Amino acid sequence: MKLPTFVPSLPHAIETAREFLDQAEAVDVHDHERVIESHGSLTVCLGQLLAALDAEGAQR
Repeated sequence: MKLPTFVPSLPHAIETAREFLDQAEAVDVHDHERVIESHGSLTVCLGQLLAALDAEGAQR
C-alpha cells in the first residue's frame, strides 16, 4: 500500500490519529468488514502522522 502524499500539520495529524483510534477501539472484532476498514484508516492515519513528524523535524 502506497502511503498518502498529503502531509497535514502535526496538531491536525495527532487529532485525527486520536479520533481514528477511538473509532477503532469501538469496532466489533466479529464484524470483519469494519475491522478491515478500520485497519485501512489507521494505516493511512499513521502514515500521515509520521509524515507530519518528519516535516516538523525537517523545519528545525
